[in-house]
Amino acid sequence: MEPHASIEPPAASAAVILRTALGICRRRARTLVLVGLVLFAPLGALEAAAVGVVDDGFERGDDTFAIGVYLWVSLIMFGSAMCAGLVDTVVGHEFGEEDIELHRAIRTLPYVHLIGVDIAQALVIGTASVFGFLPGLIGFTLTCLAGSLVMIERLSGWTALRRSVHLTRRRVGLTLLVVSLPVAVEHQVLHAIGVWFDPGFVVLWVLHASFAILVLVPVVVIEITLARALIHDQRMGLR
Repeated sequence: MEPHASIEPPAASAAVILRTALGICRRRARTLVLVGLVLFAPLGALEAAAVGVVDDGFERGDDTFAIGVYLWVSLIMFGSAMCAGLVDTVVGHEFGEEDIELHRAIRTLPYVHLIGVDIAQALVIGTASVFGFLPGLIGFTLTCLAGSLVMIERLSGWTALRRSVHLTRRRVGLTLLVVSLPVAVEHQVLHAIGVWFDPGFVVLWVLHASFAILVLVPVVVIEITLARALIHDQRMGLR
């Protein structure tokens, strides 16, 4: 079977990235939903609990608020690199690579490097977010491709983080538009629901898991597509 998509634009653009990534999501929808359930259903429970810690601390005006914010943001970021690694493996055929089934992908992932990226991102972005929304957003934008780069370029976790910064700093606006803003909006919507409606732990858990499947998993596909496009552009001397 021939690959469905390849990235060969003269330069990475939002239209090309989104069109290619969303096409992959349509063709691989069943597998991507399963990946989202496996990875984000457990994390959704932790995130829902963390929202409660943040709200309680805010109402009391004590140190629990700061601790809760740190925990909440860190949990939000944790798992994104692992998701990128797993998704990159199962959609690699779309980019001309070997077609690998999900069960084989799970067995062959470079877990040490991906978990290392997840931990580093959670610490960096969680810490930056304590100082404000903008520092956290910048931290996420610069490091968001690290999980994908572990897989695409066979890099270690630390090298992938540095490589992500190197690629995204040249296209910060594009990365912000197609990756960071959808993630930021998703988290703000969930937080608003938790604060305004106080739906309870179980409903928040379901909402977090559902939003992860509907928003975060497609964003991971966008990350993979963007990473491959930026690498292509760099090799062609376009950026």
